[in-house]
Amino acid sequence: MQCESPRLFSAAVGAGLLAGIVAAPALAVPVTVFDDSFADGDLAQTGALDTDWWTSSSSSALEIAPGELGLVTGTSGRGIHTIFAPQVLDDVGDQLIVSYTFTTPDTVGNRSTGFRVGLFDSLGRAGLDDNVSSSSGSPSDLFGWGVASGGPGTQTLPGFMHDIDVNNGPDSDLNFREHTVNTVTGTGRLMSTTTGFSNISPSGPDEGDFWAPNTTYNGTLTVQLISATELAYTATINGITHSVVDDTIDSNTFDMLAFHMNSRTFGSTNAQGEPDNGLDFSNISVTFDVPEPASAVLLGLGGLALLRRRA
Repeated sequence: MQCESPRLFSAAVGAGLLAGIVAAPALAVPVTVFDDSFADGDLAQTGALDTDWWTSSSSSALEIAPGELGLVTGTSGRGIHTIFAPQVLDDVGDQLIVSYTFTTPDTVGNRSTGFRVGLFDSLGRAGLDDNVSSSSGSPSDLFGWGVASGGPGTQTLPGFMHDIDVNNGPDSDLNFREHTVNTVTGTGRLMSTTTGFSNISPSGPDEGDFWAPNTTYNGTLTVQLISATELAYTATINGITHSVVDDTIDSNTFDMLAFHMNSRTFGSTNAQGEPDNGLDFSNISVTFDVPEPASAVLLGLGGLALLRRRA
């Protein structure tokens, strides 16, 4: 279902008239998990706020320069990922926020689900903290490769992705998709295919038809625990906001961020070192918001109720 911004406060009020309500503002204590500006010109973590970056498809998907992380795509669909300290959403209101800034190249194509960003639980699987080569012809069991797909039956990674049509006409769509968790149908690929993901209906607004060459865009991806059984996903990009509620929680832990671009979406070549070969990220960060207790004093018929946002 599509939703408005999740409500942060709720109260069950018994019978009686309220003489007044006094509410203390909710205060958030953001914790920076990482904030990588790529100033060091290094794919490996060199500073306290940096993170390591790896390929999740082809070994040629990454290039680095001071202030820029390049996702080399062009004529090939390619992805990148990072692993960070596990973040657990265990209290209602807890949220993980991804922020990113990138610049498009000279060439921008027209592709369905051309831009993809996702958050996952790596399950602590050894080998994901490194370059991973995976494709339709050479899947990797690190991403979960099911027996029905000819694999050994490794479990798929819990998580979700937000994908956007790129200049695909007036019906260009935005979607949230949940990764189906099992050991049967996993494709051995991360986000290079929508197979293995279930669409969380309804689709988003038909507003994906805005992409321009040589343009800088800012985006966010947020996951918030809104009840014991519900996660709210919210994405923003180019002034567009898309939110849905997922009522099936496979994991409330996230420690893997990934990006994937379809072939012929950004750039005219898949060769490293070329100016028109994909997106250039200038900053990517992950922040964990831990809500502080918020209280409200309800006065009515001599009664006093204290409401807390967190247990």
